[in-house]
Amino acid sequence: MLKIIFLKTICIKRLSIILGLLTIFLTAPIFDELKAQNKDETTISIWPARYTPSRVLATAGYGAKAAVKGIDPIIEAYQKLHPNVKIKVIGQAINKDIRRWMNTSLAGGTAPDIMWYLGDWAVEDYKKSWLVPINKYLEKPNPYIKSGQPGSKRWRDLFLPGIDFWRAPNNDLYLILADQIQVCIYYNKEIFKKVGLDGAPKTWEEMMLAADKIQKSGSFGFAATGNNLHQLTWVSGWLTNFYHHSEISRYDKNGDGILNKIEMATAVKNKTYTFTGQRNRQRLEQLKRYASYWQPGALGAGFADAMSLFVKGRAGMFVSYSPHLPTLMNDEKRKFDIGMFYLPVVDSATSKLISDNVPPTNKSMGYGSFQYSITNTAVERGTVDVSIDFLMFATQPNQINQMILEGGIALPGIYGAPHNPKLESFKDSVSYAPAPYQEDDSMFDSVFSEKFLAITSPYLVGKQNLDETVRRLDAEALKAAKRILE
Repeated sequence: MLKIIFLKTICIKRLSIILGLLTIFLTAPIFDELKAQNKDETTISIWPARYTPSRVLATAGYGAKAAVKGIDPIIEAYQKLHPNVKIKVIGQAINKDIRRWMNTSLAGGTAPDIMWYLGDWAVEDYKKSWLVPINKYLEKPNPYIKSGQPGSKRWRDLFLPGIDFWRAPNNDLYLILADQIQVCIYYNKEIFKKVGLDGAPKTWEEMMLAADKIQKSGSFGFAATGNNLHQLTWVSGWLTNFYHHSEISRYDKNGDGILNKIEMATAVKNKTYTFTGQRNRQRLEQLKRYASYWQPGALGAGFADAMSLFVKGRAGMFVSYSPHLPTLMNDEKRKFDIGMFYLPVVDSATSKLISDNVPPTNKSMGYGSFQYSITNTAVERGTVDVSIDFLMFATQPNQINQMILEGGIALPGIYGAPHNPKLESFKDSVSYAPAPYQEDDSMFDSVFSEKFLAITSPYLVGKQNLDETVRRLDAEALKAAKRILE
């Protein structure tokens, strides 16, 4: 009897062991799956810049009176679909110290995983290994796009031509550009009507004639800021594309129609592109002609000063960009209707060096508010794929659309998203071909851009002659070319 009991006990113990082992064997995949799920709980961070919600940054919205949602709805929709991913929004204002903050965080490996980036800087920084090349990701299907729609086979196909603009000298892209801010000229409709002008100018000569009539009526032709590069180089770069249009093939060694920093630096080194040449001399003369219609003291005026002058009705035109639209429209001091027009074409009526068939180009090309890069932080943390996946999700027309419309400052850089009705004037210009030449602050490097402002400023107000101006610009261009080519 005892033997039977003993054998039964042994069998029960063996059975328990077997069952225990079987349980462990059968549940091992579940534990592995749970472990994998736990591992997949990922947190990424993003600095959305102008699309920062006001809950994070009180100054978000650039003139908007209501609370700004910004990128929040996109993040909420993505996290609902991917509950294992948490996205943290970084609040950081864009100000004069922003480049220093970016450089410090990137160099120290503390930057957000996804970061707003200026195209110029992305190209300049390509050798520093701060940013992730996105070429291969653009060739992959966007899993959030319906079959047959742009982007379903190649993510790249979802974007307007601007996505390819900021290509570094090594042929890599580091920037996702899904919207575009547009350079424009705001004008005072009442002043235009008062001096007999019917609608917006279509050519450079018409704009100069309008400025002259406005000046003679007692108002200023342009409300201008001279203490930064924006207005000055937007206009000077526009002139470059007309004065040097016939020279494109001379400099464009890779035949892509866009003159990159290496190509322009090579042209400067070979002395085929010089500031002492007739094309640049005449271009600078037109820049000075434009400056002759600025308000007195414009060189010391900031953007806010120029905008205030325009809002108070003291100037007929204000060269600016679409992000200023909400601020201008919401300013209670403005008592007149605002019109907008794109930069006017320059033709042979201005110079015999310019033919009459030069097409207008998209000067906003490569600049936007949704211009994001994946940083070295994402590489270090292993979150590159998740960051790319989020950007694929965010660039769906139905996702990005509401954010762009709420912002009211940009036009879609992707197919399938409707334009802001207030920016209807620019729906054609965003689809123009890219401008072959960059502005003077982007053509070479940041050092040259500051030199351009310092050298041209005294010339524009008559304190330095043209010969001295082009001589100094040539000397700085040669130094910049050497830095780039090295």
